[in-house]
Formats: sequence, structure tokens, C-alpha cells
Amino acid sequence: MDTNTNAMPPEYTTPPAYSVTPRDQVKKCYNRACMAMLFQYLIVNIISSVAMFFYGIVAGAQAMASGASPEELMSSVTTGINPMFMITLNAICYLIANPVAYLIGNAMTKNHYRAKVFGGIKLSSVDCVIGVLAVLGLQGFSLLVQYGIMSVTKMSGINEAMASMFTFSDNVAQNIIMVVYFVFIAAITEELLCRGIVLKLLSPVNKTFAVIASALIFGIMHGNFNQIFNGFLLGLVLGYVAIKSKSIWLPIICHMAANTNAMVLSYLEYKNGEDFINTELIYAAVLVVIAIVAIALLLKRNGKVDDENDGFPVEQALEVPEEEKPKCKWKALLSTPCFWIFVVLYFFNALIMLTPLMM
Repeated sequence: MDTNTNAMPPEYTTPPAYSVTPRDQVKKCYNRACMAMLFQYLIVNIISSVAMFFYGIVAGAQAMASGASPEELMSSVTTGINPMFMITLNAICYLIANPVAYLIGNAMTKNHYRAKVFGGIKLSSVDCVIGVLAVLGLQGFSLLVQYGIMSVTKMSGINEAMASMFTFSDNVAQNIIMVVYFVFIAAITEELLCRGIVLKLLSPVNKTFAVIASALIFGIMHGNFNQIFNGFLLGLVLGYVAIKSKSIWLPIICHMAANTNAMVLSYLEYKNGEDFINTELIYAAVLVVIAIVAIALLLKRNGKVDDENDGFPVEQALEVPEEEKPKCKWKALLSTPCFWIFVVLYFFNALIMLTPLMM
């Protein structure tokens, strides 16, 4: 007879190990999407802070050697920043930060929702052209909105020091670096990060939600009130064509076209001054009409976002019950700590851009 009083009764069963719910897994995806953006922010600020530190030392030393007064010394360090230096620094920062943040974000998805983003474009050539026209058209709409806001508030969203760094000048080398930065570096690396990681990690539950939420993050990441609205609008189309084409190649093409258009307009403003404003507004109005037609055609030819058939080819999916999906979209994103850290940091950055001095 067994006299072991510690023996478990027959009906006893070992409690099941803790299991992560689908909502927890989805929130991890959202958290990691925003973490990738925070890594990008951190890398950019580390590189720029180190560069600005040494720039300040060199500028201060040169001012002291020339016998500058304390006021002139401070001015040379704060407001006398060389535009050529700043545009080059921006290009280097984002050339490094965006791909590194993409790699970090990709590594963090190892045990969660994974999808291939570099597949061939699954849309016809006609649809690709329409997608480009839709992006250009929305850019015209945001330009009209921007002019309207500026005429009422007398504010452009960025301070004069920053604005001067991203406009054409008589410095040919600076102009070339600026064009390369906007048309190639910014367009390619931002798509790599925003559609290649953020859109992908926001897609497990609902791809329409992913397009809208990633567009919101894309707009905020520009870090100035001059581009948040424009970025959001463009992000909607870029996300849509990414989901429909099952690849980030088409968003890259569309983004490059938009930035090229912006560079052409900026150059014409530089050459013609205020005389070009009326022409630019007419051009923007034409683009609005193009946007309406192009977006209507895109939707007619390709339909709304379909969760079953659209999106990047999935390597590892998250199975979420239908009853859980409503809680796994905006409620889950808005309860993600990294999302709010990201929002606060970039809105703080946007406020800094409004100040007379660029820190």
C-alpha cells in the first residue's frame, strides 16, 4: 500500500504553461514597427549630434582665430551653419540610419509575422503609371493646402535656417548632393523602412488598417509640420500600391517620382522667384484633377484592399480569430508604448523646427 501522503489525486492535472494570445503577438508586431522607427531616430540623432559637436569646435576655433567677439562666436556656432555641411550630414544620416533600422526591424520579426517585400511587381505597367500619377496628384493637393496654411498663419512649418538648406543655390556641389539625397537616398531608404518594415508589421490583422496607420507614421516621421500632412497623403497611396503590387519596388518608384517633382518645382522657384508662384499654383490645381482621376482608376482597376489576396508574400503568419480582430487594430496600436514615444519625439522635433534657431 502506497503511504506517500504527497501523491497527487488522480483528477489533478498540471496547469497549462502560459501562452501568448494573438492580441499580444499583434501588439508585439506593432511595437516592433515603432521600435524600428525609434532606432532610426536614435541613429540619426547620434550621428548628427557627434557631427555638430565637432562642427561647433571647428567653427568656434576659426572664429576665435579671426578675433571674433563672444556674440560673433556664438552666432558662428549656432546660426552660421554651412548649408553644404547640413545637407551632406542629412544625406549621410539617413543613408546609414534607415537601412540599419530596417535590418534591426527585420531581425526583430524572427519569431513573428514575416513577409517578403522584394518580390516582383504584381501590377501591370498601366497600373504602375497610374500609381505614379496618383502620388504626383496628391502632392499637388498638399501643395495647395500648404500655401493656404502659409497665407493664413504666415508660417511654413520650418525655420528659415532649415528652409535655406533644402533649396537650390549657386553652389553646384550642394545642389547635386541635395538632388541625390531627396531623389535617391530619401526615396529608397524611407520606403525600405516605412513600407518594408512598418507596413509589413502592421499588416497581420487588417491591411487597410496597415495602409492608414503606416501612412500616419510616415507623415509624422518627417518631423516638421511642413510635411506631416503631405507625408500622410502620399503614404496612403504608397501603402496601397505596395499592398496591391506585393512589393516595395513600386512605392520606391512612386516616391522617387514625387521627390523629383518637388526638386523640379524648387529649382523653378529658385530661377524665377516669386514670379513662379502663380504658375506653381495652377500646376498644383492640375495635379489635383490628375489625382482624382488616377485614384479613381486605381480603385476601379484593382479594387479595395483585400486581406486574403493582397499584401506581401507571407512566410510566417499570425492567426487571429475574427472576434479578436477589432481589438487588434487601432486599439492595439494606441496601447503600444513605442508608438506614443515615437509620436512625442517627432512632434517635439517638429516644434523645434518652428523656432528661429535650428538646434
